[in-house]
Amino acid sequence: RAASASSRGPMPTVAPGGPRDAPAGPERRAFAVHPVSRRDALVAQGTHNVDQSGVTLRHPANHDARLTPFGEQQCEALSARLRGDARVARVALVVTSPLTRCVQTALLCFKGRVAHDARFVAHESVRETVNFACDARRGVDALSSEFNSSGVDFSLVVDAEPDASSSDPDPLWRKYVDVVGDADTWDDHRESCDLVSVADRARAFFAWLETQTEREVAVSSHSAFLRCAFSWGHAGGVRAAPEQTLRFVSGAFDENDAATPVVTYGGDDAFEAQMRQ
Repeated sequence: RAASASSRGPMPTVAPGGPRDAPAGPERRAFAVHPVSRRDALVAQGTHNVDQSGVTLRHPANHDARLTPFGEQQCEALSARLRGDARVARVALVVTSPLTRCVQTALLCFKGRVAHDARFVAHESVRETVNFACDARRGVDALSSEFNSSGVDFSLVVDAEPDASSSDPDPLWRKYVDVVGDADTWDDHRESCDLVSVADRARAFFAWLETQTEREVAVSSHSAFLRCAFSWGHAGGVRAAPEQTLRFVSGAFDENDAATPVVTYGGDDAFEAQMRQ
């Protein structure tokens, strides 16, 4: 498990996965991560990764994109490689992004743990950076209807309340619609231009993880989110990050914010390089 307290002050207490005001400067903290014997990585193919006659990641048909059949095969192959792995056999908690493709990945890759009563919990904080239609999520009722029978707990995922301006249940998508407009108005990056907010989501996840009793935890998340979580505040910054034109959305952005990492590596340069790939 990859979280421990740093020398910085604690973050404000919030409901797990719920909305909160972004802390500023010294209130942001870092968490220590430690190497494991090996790391298995998989970027499973989703429908948004494949241009299907012009239907790309921006197309409404890819709203909350699913895995392709090939992506499902990739997960099955990883599951087979993990079979018999002593670490995986000890996993008691599987945390997943609530995005459909990520829940599918968690269930397919760790299906052996489903049969052994590991907890599967969807957590809003580890979802992908919210940029295009593929990154918006369905409402909790729809997600629960599809995945509750598989044992996924969506109780930490909270829908936005409908109002006069929108009935979209995704609070993160609506957060950026309020700033730059809907997909017809704004066709560029959203949260990737506000990575301080992504870093704060990662901090919120690690803070929640500290409160859990399980010691062996698997996390099913997304490449851009993890790239930010493991690189924010370190030399060279977040690889391939666009200009941070929406950084004001987070509520604060100064030198302390940009320089405070989400995680620290204890001076292990090789481990840091591995995690920041």
